[in-house]
Amino acid sequence: MESFVLAETFKYFYLLFASPKTLDFDKVVFNTEAHPLQRTW
Repeated sequence: MESFVLAETFKYFYLLFASPKTLDFDKVVFNTEAHPLQRTW
């Protein structure tokens, strides 16, 4: 198994159960590698 599979899975798993204040999903998007990127549009 590739190491990035677990890293990406755990990031999304954390966000499922994290406090709503963890990230403002109106201002952040995720790329295919599960990296949060600030929206500029």
